[in-house]
Amino acid sequence: MTILPTLQIVMAAEMKTDTIEVSGNCGMCEKRIVAAASIKGVKSVQWDAQTEQLTVRYDAEKTSLDKIEQSIARAGHDTPNHKADEKAYNQLHTCCQYPRK
Repeated sequence: MTILPTLQIVMAAEMKTDTIEVSGNCGMCEKRIVAAASIKGVKSVQWDAQTEQLTVRYDAEKTSLDKIEQSIARAGHDTPNHKADEKAYNQLHTCCQYPRK
């Protein structure tokens, strides 16, 4: 009798990398934006204050770019699809209050 090894199928995570504009000014903004973007399913986040570009790598089976943008907006920073509400924006330190578009 021959015993065949059991096959295990492991689904590879659907990793995506996106770059979006996130409004902010300084190092305090960077810490807040990175923390807000670091939700479940996000593997890496980088934000550049000079270009206001956020690059995020995430598992598309666990989260979405829309959810990441919503989290950032709740922290007080505007994204292309989600604007921070006035209360969140007004709670930012004065040096973090970027010019709104």
